[in-house]
Amino acid sequence: MEEQSNKGIAITLAVLLGIFLQVLFVFVDSQDTPNKAVVEFAKAYFQLDDEAMAERLCEDAKVVDDVDMIDQHIYLSGQKAKNLGYSLFYMKEKLYHIETRTVSKDNEKAEIRLICEKKAPLQSFFTRRSCKIDETVNVIKEDGRWKVCGIPFSLNEG
Repeated sequence: MEEQSNKGIAITLAVLLGIFLQVLFVFVDSQDTPNKAVVEFAKAYFQLDDEAMAERLCEDAKVVDDVDMIDQHIYLSGQKAKNLGYSLFYMKEKLYHIETRTVSKDNEKAEIRLICEKKAPLQSFFTRRSCKIDETVNVIKEDGRWKVCGIPFSLNEG
């Protein structure tokens, strides 16, 4: 009888530990960091997600010389796809093996190095191979959130 009681206590403790760790992981994941901002922006950039890009791009970088940089990026990507005879979907790419390294950081700005691979979502024998990305991105704190600033990933080229 005592052995069954010990098993019950062990199982209860394991479940409680699991719940505690889940709560801890959710809390840690919800923290806004410069590294998280860079990864979220990069994913949105290569997926051509204009709303997600706008959330993580600083105000100074959104409009340059009266040109909306996000709209221009989406438009140029669409034109490139059209010239190749494809839809915009073909231009979307996914990021894999994502690593970030903090080059420098203070309370208001940071410099983050992003290292990853990008691949087209539909791979076949005839599609593009993966491409390595190794870029340092400037991030600033704006309105209480970390946001990418400057012209990352040649935003103006599409």
